Amino acid sequence: MRVLNIGIKGKNKIIFHKSDKKILELLCYNVRLPISKIAKLLKLSRQSVEYRIKTMEKNHLIAGSRTVINVKKMGYYSYHFFLNLSSKIDEEKFIERCLASKDVNMLISYSGKLNFEVSIMAKSPENAKKIFLDIVKDLDITNYFICILLDGIKTDILPTIISNKKPVIKNLKNDPSFSKQFNLPKKNYNIDKKDKQILYSLSQDAKKPLIYLGEDIKLTKDAVAYRIKNLIQAGYILQFRPVIDYSILNLNIQTVLIRNNSYTKKQEFNDYLRNNKSVLWATEVLGDWDYLMYVINEEAKDIHDFIKEMKDRFGENIQNYEILFAFQEHKYSFMTENIIED
Repeated sequence: MRVLNIGIKGKNKIIFHKSDKKILELLCYNVRLPISKIAKLLKLSRQSVEYRIKTMEKNHLIAGSRTVINVKKMGYYSYHFFLNLSSKIDEEKFIERCLASKDVNMLISYSGKLNFEVSIMAKSPENAKKIFLDIVKDLDITNYFICILLDGIKTDILPTIISNKKPVIKNLKNDPSFSKQFNLPKKNYNIDKKDKQILYSLSQDAKKPLIYLGEDIKLTKDAVAYRIKNLIQAGYILQFRPVIDYSILNLNIQTVLIRNNSYTKKQEFNDYLRNNKSVLWATEVLGDWDYLMYVINEEAKDIHDFIKEMKDRFGENIQNYEILFAFQEHKYSFMTENIIED
């Protein structure tokens, strides 16, 4: 969903050229779009587009690619645990265990009131809690709470830079981006283990060539393409997207937790979050809080202004809120290995 790796050394602040934002906009729509198609849509040379993309990758602005997977269709849900650990040694052990876990799809460290946010993909709250307690076994936890993700409100990639207008993609022969399939009517499709392997592989690298996907799971390129088309139309694959390193753009990410005391303006509040350029991702949750969101900004004053505006408009609905300052994203994926083995 996002990248904020402040700990990586040797990164350069990027200077946008006039075509970069337009190229990024197309990649955010579908990162598998062929360079030749991007060049044609933007009336640029193929060499120019390829050079600009490689420059963004070299500068770590584009830090990879991921496929958004609808794990709910496979019976899984995301459970977010927020916690504090009492010592540096325990923090290091916790990070190591989360990175090794086949059930953890996300780990973020924070500076401030809480140390970590970890997301576990499981079929039930009981299962998620058992996995969490196994990970923190023998570690000294001073505090933790869980948020169960409910209805998603917004998911975006670069809301402060690019528009949400979808480009018109036509006339792509042997389309490696599968853009057409995202616009076709939905259909039923029963997945098997090979489909799950394709989903997991694409969740780690959305741009992986079909021939390499086929080699990994012993299928032909055409067979892989056929399965991906079905997975898109059945709603298992939601988007092919780039991984953006926001620190390269001098952007900061804060996690905001909100507790409501009234749902009289729920739809209005959800629309406010959906249309707010500062909100990168937002969802309703069940647990100690009612909303979980990630807010993006350039300066500390921006998060203050965001909270102030929100309180001015919805103060009577907001019982409490908490701001967590993201320091480093250690792990992020839209699917975990354990889902393949299920």
